[in-house]
Amino acid sequence: MTDALSEALRSVRLIQPWMGGACLAVVVLIAGALWWTRTRHLPWRRQVAAPLAGLTLSLVGWCAVDVVWRPVADGMGPVVWVWLGLTGAVVVQVLLGGSARADHDRVHDWKRRLVRAVGSGASIAATVAAALLAVNAFFAAFPSLAAVFGMGVATTPLAALPAAAAHPRAPQRGGEALSSTWSAPADMPSRGEVVTATIPAGDQSGTRGFRPRDALIYLPPAYLTEQRPALPVVVALTGQPGSPSDWYELGGLKDTMDAYAAAHDGLAPVVVVADLLGSPYRNPLCSDTERGGRVATYLERDVPEWVRQNLQVDSDASRWAVAGLSNGGTCALQVASRAPHVYPTFLALSAEEHPSLGDEGRTVTTGFGGDLAAYEANDPLAIVAAAPSDRYAGVAGIVSVGRDDRAYMPVAPVLVEAMTRAGMSVTERDYPGRHTWALWSVALADQMDWLGQRLGIVPAP
Repeated sequence: MTDALSEALRSVRLIQPWMGGACLAVVVLIAGALWWTRTRHLPWRRQVAAPLAGLTLSLVGWCAVDVVWRPVADGMGPVVWVWLGLTGAVVVQVLLGGSARADHDRVHDWKRRLVRAVGSGASIAATVAAALLAVNAFFAAFPSLAAVFGMGVATTPLAALPAAAAHPRAPQRGGEALSSTWSAPADMPSRGEVVTATIPAGDQSGTRGFRPRDALIYLPPAYLTEQRPALPVVVALTGQPGSPSDWYELGGLKDTMDAYAAAHDGLAPVVVVADLLGSPYRNPLCSDTERGGRVATYLERDVPEWVRQNLQVDSDASRWAVAGLSNGGTCALQVASRAPHVYPTFLALSAEEHPSLGDEGRTVTTGFGGDLAAYEANDPLAIVAAAPSDRYAGVAGIVSVGRDDRAYMPVAPVLVEAMTRAGMSVTERDYPGRHTWALWSVALADQMDWLGQRLGIVPAP
């Protein structure tokens, strides 16, 4: 029953190229109908109250969220505030519409009052729905109703999946690529599994602490066999606001990995989507700080140690990578620059130039307690600039960005140049699109061939 419901919800696609225009047309029609039936006979001062209220709501929302609170470094964006204003204008139009005489004449006519109430509710509901759909389509967030309800991907606790249990014989890797020595058994599953696991943070004494949310781990088909090979590991990081489930429900990570595995006899990386935030609207800057806890230590020590102790994977660090998008892309660069011996391979998708809470001054003051040296010790550009010439020998990565991402497109070449100058082997890739999951899912799929060669799944050309 649940599987059937999930499949039905997945069939309802929420991202279409025409969605934004269609939603705007709906709201314009609603506003026009309300004006014609309720407000056109009102004094002009009452007629302009609705658009003025919408404009005020937009400005107040923008000021409160993007200027004062700033839960997201780059702000929510004008699309959010425009739709908030349109919704507010329609609501005020409903509340203020009608004439006093008409209302008096209908006061005892319950049928007309009922029709009017239903019309008011339907107008507000349709406007809110249109606003949500339009914003979702713009950001390419939830691809289907299944993702909205958290049913975009099925998960199982790691301990509850018998196929994931440790085997007595530890997997062994030879000197060749895995594809050269691996032979898929006849009973190998056709698809991988997604499991949940708690990866605890270590000792957080001296800080307010960091409490990571559960990780979501992709185990490829080859992992779910008795002849388990020594598979490489990718630690994946989401953006902010975000959750580890986003990589699966919004980014289609399981589908991407299953497709790669299907083309390589069940071989694919074990992907550990670890939490770097603690909560969606918290930004600890991927650093060890008094304010945010020891997030750097968590990602560079606690997560690798837990993975090696609880999963049968390749323990060789040369077979490990870190990948992230937006805030997580910046974090991937931070981790690779601070700990190249832990993650010598990285994918940075739509990364920021610096770790940020909006601007450098606020980041240093709020994020690092005014300690400029601490900020620079966690800024990838500052780290690589001060590193010895041989520190990044053997480190390689891809920096990618959307061609329509006006804020982040200029950042990519700056990052590539700095990392290359420090001795890393870094390339830049750009894709059609903006700062959305639609781009990041395509980018990950495109980079899998390079990643598979880099991590030793297939031979390098």
